[in-house]
Amino acid sequence: MGAFGAAAGAPTPNDPSWIPANASVIRYEGRYAADADGGVRLGFPGVTAHLRCRGSELTLRARASGNGVWFDVVVDGGAPNALHLRPGDGDYVLLPAQATADHTVELIRRTESWQGVCTLLGFRAGSNGQLLPPAGAKPRKLMFIGDSVTCGEMTAWDPARAVTGPENSNARLAYGMILARRLGTECHLVSYGGRGIIRDWQGIRDTRNAPQFYELALPDEPETLWDHTAYVPDVIGIQLGTNDFNQGVPDQNEFINAYVDFVRKVRRDAPEATIFLMDSPIVADEAGRGPRRTVLHSYLEQIVARLNSPLVVLAPLAHYAGVPGNGHPTGAEHVAMADELEPLIRRALNRE
Repeated sequence: MGAFGAAAGAPTPNDPSWIPANASVIRYEGRYAADADGGVRLGFPGVTAHLRCRGSELTLRARASGNGVWFDVVVDGGAPNALHLRPGDGDYVLLPAQATADHTVELIRRTESWQGVCTLLGFRAGSNGQLLPPAGAKPRKLMFIGDSVTCGEMTAWDPARAVTGPENSNARLAYGMILARRLGTECHLVSYGGRGIIRDWQGIRDTRNAPQFYELALPDEPETLWDHTAYVPDVIGIQLGTNDFNQGVPDQNEFINAYVDFVRKVRRDAPEATIFLMDSPIVADEAGRGPRRTVLHSYLEQIVARLNSPLVVLAPLAHYAGVPGNGHPTGAEHVAMADELEPLIRRALNRE
């Protein structure tokens, strides 16, 4: 996989060919917040800017809050190229200069909010280029709500590289986006590493856990309320509990009641969707830590029974070992998770 870098002769917003990131000719798949100055801020993983351009080149101007913001760039459906945004404002070639032609470009956010918020400021399609309206959204919609597993932490892990680091994360390789490509659907990942239903991985409760960040366009900015009517999924997968169980088994009534309330909140916004509640692929029954996996599965069974709806379904998932020193599933293990889930979701979409 190649990498893109900074542009020479960078465009500026005063350039007559400048196209702000919130222009109607750019379609976004995933949650975002549009700014009054034309910028589009991204926090959740997997958010994709879909562009179609006519010209010989395409350049992006973007702003990153830190050093952990990575994208994949897919041109004309080809192999992805990694794009690492440096802190501050930068200009990046998405389509190197070549003969004038029509192209499609997908800019897919690999990393998640705690690794850095970024703002897409705008694009320039070369001196004689233009952006064209992109293809419309696919009619069927998926949403996956979860933690770092759903974000795709460690999906891009390379044994030759250090275990830690944002370059190991790639939402495009996470089970949810794999399923969307297989099934020909749209996909939103509403996920945040380290968070749970009632507490985070450290046991902290007074943070934005899933019931709170679910309401937002940017999970670390509580003023950015998401308009749920903008995207009504047909199928929703919820994979939460890993972090609630990290400090030990949570109180049964508290966890079940909070989870039930959360599913009802999600149902408020997508009343016709099938909702799958998944086991954690990380939580295990371990000596010294107790039967945490067994207990979580039992809690999920009770939640499904309490909700008592044919549209709320338990989706068992196997345990995956991850890599030494890091329990997050690898890219190959995300493919296996997608294999487990695909028959259930395919049936829910009536695509068999």
